[in-house]
Amino acid sequence: MTEDKEQTVEEKKSLWKRILISLLIRPPIILILIPLCFFLLRHGTTEESTVEERFGLSNSIKSPYKDAIKGTYIYSFAFCGDPHMYSKGDGCFDDLDRAIKLKQIRFVMFGGDLTYLGEEAEYSNFINHCDALTVPWYPALGNHDICNSGWAYYWKFLGPSVYSFCGGNGKFIVIDSAGGKIGTDQMEWIQDELQSNKQPLLFVISHMPIYGNSYGSYKFPETEEKQQLIALFEKYEVDFILQGHYHGFVDITNNGVRYITSGSFSDGLLDSGIRHFLLINVYGPQVTIEQVPVGEDIPVEYMDGQI
Repeated sequence: MTEDKEQTVEEKKSLWKRILISLLIRPPIILILIPLCFFLLRHGTTEESTVEERFGLSNSIKSPYKDAIKGTYIYSFAFCGDPHMYSKGDGCFDDLDRAIKLKQIRFVMFGGDLTYLGEEAEYSNFINHCDALTVPWYPALGNHDICNSGWAYYWKFLGPSVYSFCGGNGKFIVIDSAGGKIGTDQMEWIQDELQSNKQPLLFVISHMPIYGNSYGSYKFPETEEKQQLIALFEKYEVDFILQGHYHGFVDITNNGVRYITSGSFSDGLLDSGIRHFLLINVYGPQVTIEQVPVGEDIPVEYMDGQI
């Protein structure tokens, strides 16, 4: 009996020894599946995230985007629509950087579709070029940014898809319209942000154009949410809605609210008009807007710094 027990103990030791050697030489499939499961949980599937999920995450943290400038009501900022950055290349950033110095631009806003396919390398390329700018910059989320599970990278690198900040005499509210939906919680947040505004000028940044028929299918869907947004903008006297997605310039005023869509800031995608960003000049209560050409369509005079 004693010999049987000793034999059993030796067999168990031998078994564990073989298991340990097997782990060291050829990890079992479970050790491969564990990190894969964590990756899938972190990045999701190829399906888009929901606006409710994105807002929940965005509203759970303190925004990292600080106020841009203080102490002046005379300033200029740039609004760039749809950079669509690839994993390599500088897009139109060289032209933007020149304009920042030439036009004394104080900060830059991007109206969504920062990337082409929502891939990590594209986000990295976009951020590297933004960080090289000499002024603060502020992103918005576009539909291209959430494809291929791109929201996971946006959240990781850029943080919230909804936030607000002040610059000069303006309040800027960045909303998440990337999927053509707002959701109940974000709608309430938008109303609270509009209602609490104390700045003379009020700007809302939306990737998808909210108002107008000029955009064809490139606009926010005709839903009750769209009418709610328009009603809120009019009730709280929003001055400007800055928009992207369409890749063409449109300027429409409805019931005192001015909806301005910037053309393409991408060196790869151009649907209508010329490549440009919007230069927005603020002189107290007065605001002027001009299109600054970039990329292939940029005039030689501007490239030489003559205008």
